[in-house]
Amino acid sequence: MSKTFNIYILIVCFVLLLFKSDFVIGSENEIILSKIKSYFKNLKTLEADFIQIGPSGNVSEGKFYLDLPGKLRFDYHKPNNILITCQGFWLSIQDRKTKKTNNVPVNQTPLNFLLNQQFDVKNNFIKFSLKKDSGLLSLTIVDSEKKDQSALILTFSENPIQLKKWVIKDNFENETNVLIQNLQVGNELSYLLFFPEDFD
Repeated sequence: MSKTFNIYILIVCFVLLLFKSDFVIGSENEIILSKIKSYFKNLKTLEADFIQIGPSGNVSEGKFYLDLPGKLRFDYHKPNNILITCQGFWLSIQDRKTKKTNNVPVNQTPLNFLLNQQFDVKNNFIKFSLKKDSGLLSLTIVDSEKKDQSALILTFSENPIQLKKWVIKDNFENETNVLIQNLQVGNELSYLLFFPEDFD
């Protein structure tokens, strides 16, 4: 009887420890999410070099500019001829070699979260998951309202919170990685940077 009772107590303690651990992890996640939310709220401008690794392993480099909310510019270095700009509604993707422009509503892309600072963990349609590993934080964001179920994965340094890379994963599990280098925050950026090129 005494042995059975002791086993029961051990099981109860183990279960309580499990719940306590989950509670601590949950609280820690809330604190981290709050810091990331504050980071985005206070982020106004950003410029950096980037290295993009596509799903097939092809590598592109260029310059990246961000002016929140809504403005973005990816200026790819040669031999890549692509320029991507956004001023709020349209994401303009241009091929300088063929002089063709493709406009996509930004709210139909995973970049919508980044551009519009839509950090609302209570949004029932946006799923957040957080992973912590070796001083890096990875925040996965999935908009369940989008048919393609693509995901945006943002990676930050932990101390201080600072954006280091992001990954766009499509519904076929193809990943495009964008690594940020030589990051500068808070510089005044010309609004002309965010206009598409005029090929006429």
